Amino acid sequence: MFCGIKTDYGAIGMDTTRSKVNANQGRLKSIMDWAQAEGKRTGIVTSTRITHATPASTYARIYHRDWECDTKVPAESVGKHVDIARQLVENAPGNKFNVIMGGGLSPMGALRANEPNTVRFEGDTEKVCTRGDGRNLVQEWLKLGNNESRVFVQSQEDLSKVNFKDTEHLLGLFRNNHLTYAIARQEGEPSLKEMTLAALQVLERGDKSNGFVLMVEGGRIDQAHHQNYARAAMHEVLEFDMAVQAAMDNTNEEETLVIVTADHSHSVTLNGYPKRGADILGFANKTTELVVYETISYANGPGYYEHLANNSVGAIGAEVWLPLEEFTTNQRMSPTYRHRATIPLNDETHGGEDVIVFANGPGSDLVRGVFEQNYLAYVMSYAGCMGPAKDADDRCHAGSSGTISLNKQSFVFMGTLLLLLNLFYS
Repeated sequence: MFCGIKTDYGAIGMDTTRSKVNANQGRLKSIMDWAQAEGKRTGIVTSTRITHATPASTYARIYHRDWECDTKVPAESVGKHVDIARQLVENAPGNKFNVIMGGGLSPMGALRANEPNTVRFEGDTEKVCTRGDGRNLVQEWLKLGNNESRVFVQSQEDLSKVNFKDTEHLLGLFRNNHLTYAIARQEGEPSLKEMTLAALQVLERGDKSNGFVLMVEGGRIDQAHHQNYARAAMHEVLEFDMAVQAAMDNTNEEETLVIVTADHSHSVTLNGYPKRGADILGFANKTTELVVYETISYANGPGYYEHLANNSVGAIGAEVWLPLEEFTTNQRMSPTYRHRATIPLNDETHGGEDVIVFANGPGSDLVRGVFEQNYLAYVMSYAGCMGPAKDADDRCHAGSSGTISLNKQSFVFMGTLLLLLNLFYS
């Protein structure tokens, strides 16, 4: 979606010719490279680590998405591939971003001691790598540039005090790992909406710039589903929805293309015939029936283990599962309650359905029908007069009085991804 090229699972900014021992092989340019080449301001906002797969795909070129710290690069690739966190600070387009906000203090070598954590969530995503080279990449980021205004913040309070219009580059890292699920947000963590609004204020410079490109990710929706945390996932969807609304309310739809989509579905299922107005997280049928089941369940995942009845080997039908009535209301309303899954896995899988793409603003007419995901990069290229499709529209070179100068368009890409791209009148 960001480079316009289909590639291998796990690859970041590289095509299928990638090599573990040659970091120059298979390298691609992303929408952020294209945008910066046209003088656009750029930024990323995420509820995950800033080095996680989706944000990394906007700036990094590396064999595997897991190589976020130097300690994760395998021996055969050390000295050939540079870890994702270093690429953000050392290489363009990452080191030219005007906005970087999310989690990930640990991969950046700025681990915070005694971080508050009042709710214990499970899963591999709760683990984070640490650096082995002793480098503090935040301090290195602060030293970049030629006397440009650079601001680093670590809390919602710090963020609220920033003079955005006087800030050229903003780095906000609010957790060692990902931001906490919104349902259990810890003190000092900003919401996705707050980060989105801050990003827009730093990026928007009116006729003093050629527009901007902003990628906003509600990445913890995916991670909640992987653990069958349906309630937490719903809260993350609400977080994302409010961020999308904030982007729509604070951009000009005649100048800004907003794209909202996801990179995949999940194995989550809506069951039964619940009554209108019933709690989406509640029961799908009457509790007097033989098997009581919830409206939301999963085809696979760790929820299997929590709902499996004791001594259920060889059992059939309802006897396989613990009756849902045995779970207390407090248990089922807990942030860490897992909905039932029918195949036991430690981590729930993605699904195979097509996902929807929503678009509004200049170029949104290009988003229709059924298409492959890499097509979106060319939508942004064409609409934003940047990258490989720049010369396909003569208006990209217009600029006389009273015409729309398409080379000043801005994008917001949201998604589980939101992408913003901006047009101005000249």
